[in-house]
Amino acid sequence: MAFHVGITFAEVEISGRRYRALVDTGFNGELVVSRRVAEEAGLRPFRTRERVLADGRVVKTGVAVAVVKINGEETEAFVEILDELPLDVLIGVYALERLGYVVDPRTGRLEKIGMYLI
Repeated sequence: MAFHVGITFAEVEISGRRYRALVDTGFNGELVVSRRVAEEAGLRPFRTRERVLADGRVVKTGVAVAVVKINGEETEAFVEILDELPLDVLIGVYALERLGYVVDPRTGRLEKIGMYLI
């Protein structure tokens, strides 16, 4: 994991393949991947979802389920496939919450805070 000018990256493994992912705490989803990554990881969408991009456009993403590892911790996640994603993988806040992580604003690193039941 590295921190560059307010941007946090993490290593993520999807279906056994490793990628460098941008952590986006403004994305209210789990993961988004490019079409290339989806094909490499053998992801098969079972439905579509509409999303609004930062520029206001509405796009449809394919939604698949995959086993993912972030910082070596494994979970199942909904992975959205976006053809025009300009990077390999985007990690959203729901994936971070699922594994009990937050981004430390002082260091830009993922920090384990644990998972609260209530």
